[in-house]
Amino acid sequence: MSAAYRCGVVALLGRPNAGKSTLLNALLGEKISITAARAQTTRGRLLGVLTRDDAQLLLYDTPGVHGSERRFNLAMTESALRAAEDADVRLLLFEAGASWGPIEERLAQLPGPLLLVRTKCDLGSPRPVPDASRFDALIEVSATRRAGIAELLENIVSRLPEGPPLYPADFLTDASMRFLAAEQIREVVFEQLRDELPYAVAVEIENWDEGDAEIRIRANLLVERESQKGILVGAGGRTLKRLGTEARRRLAQRTGKIVHLNLWVKTDRNWARRPRRIRQLGYL
Repeated sequence: MSAAYRCGVVALLGRPNAGKSTLLNALLGEKISITAARAQTTRGRLLGVLTRDDAQLLLYDTPGVHGSERRFNLAMTESALRAAEDADVRLLLFEAGASWGPIEERLAQLPGPLLLVRTKCDLGSPRPVPDASRFDALIEVSATRRAGIAELLENIVSRLPEGPPLYPADFLTDASMRFLAAEQIREVVFEQLRDELPYAVAVEIENWDEGDAEIRIRANLLVERESQKGILVGAGGRTLKRLGTEARRRLAQRTGKIVHLNLWVKTDRNWARRPRRIRQLGYL
């Protein structure tokens, strides 16, 4: 008799910059979640579906959990904890070179199955973890090198409930292409401006016109204050042009179509403090 098929929800949890998005992409074998070498890149839950011969994993990338009292950060933490409540298996990601702290201790109290995943193990020696025996398993990974990925998958699958797949075998994510495009543009902004730009930037797709061979996109880069617009536009509009060129290239590569991208910079005052606006932008 063949083994029963398994299917369930897996939540990737941890503090900002623990490597959740990079790990999600590695588990899927395809990039759907944006990554950046700075914390708090992920906003809201992003579903990635991995279908195997023996199981289907519904993997949720979540925002980083932290102690900030800002309204936007509290909303992101709440989103991550809701994902944890809904999960069949929870992964607590903990960067190898980091020190165990209140955030990890809070997440360690979640009911099981709970796997501790030591990330970025190629960058340094793992530091001690208090009472590691309370976790169902401890796996060390390097997502960029795919080290430990196979072991992690086997540990996840063995703890999923039995059940049929919920999505077709070729289904990858429930995120719309418009949302993924907005995230792709935001990733370029993070990469190119680095410390020059505050975290209070959002991307809104205002118009999407797609044909068989090309896509015409109008997108707004939203900032909270008028004084921040100049950072995105740059002298003579050069920064905005550079951002648009790179974003257009990546979107064309992802969609396989010719992309016409028109970027505008707009002030949307205090958008990160308005829950309704946060939801409109797809971050909750």
